[in-house]
Amino acid sequence: MNLPITSLLTLLLTIAPLLAQEKNRPKPPLTPPKLSVPLTPTTTTLPITPVTPPPSESLAGPIVDPAQMVSAFFALLKKSSVDSAYASLTRGSRIAEKPEELRLLKTKTNEAIEVFGAIIDHDLVESKSVGTRLLRATYVSHGRTFPLRWRFYFYNPDGVWRLIDLRVDDKLNGIFDELEDRREPDAKP
Repeated sequence: MNLPITSLLTLLLTIAPLLAQEKNRPKPPLTPPKLSVPLTPTTTTLPITPVTPPPSESLAGPIVDPAQMVSAFFALLKKSSVDSAYASLTRGSRIAEKPEELRLLKTKTNEAIEVFGAIIDHDLVESKSVGTRLLRATYVSHGRTFPLRWRFYFYNPDGVWRLIDLRVDDKLNGIFDELEDRREPDAKP
């Protein structure tokens, strides 16, 4: 198809301003493609929002949320009610069925309170869930003289969260994700 020169010239003069407008138009920013595969498929970290413990255990009924369980536990420890704190925390768990282990936990907690001071407050440090039924919540309790790290392990097999393990220590380097210092006791730095 042959076009006369005047038609080509007219066409170019009509298209040129349109091309210039397109060239000056701001381009949308480039966005990275969305990943359809999670980076960590089996482990996720979920925040737990601490809540105020219920005013009375008898009126509140069973506590089923891990954050509520831990808040109620620390509220009772603040009142020096170690027995009540563990009764509340271990309600419905296998730990409650092991009186010797429970007695040892209470004894160690009483000793820790004597050494590190009465518990005056607590903070959530981290919560990590594996799947939808297993949760580890790490808290720091603030004693009058020293903090302690508490790791609560919860399991939810049937719609009710239950404590399955509890660890407490004074290793602050673990709170800050630092490696433990492995020097010999008499070694110099």
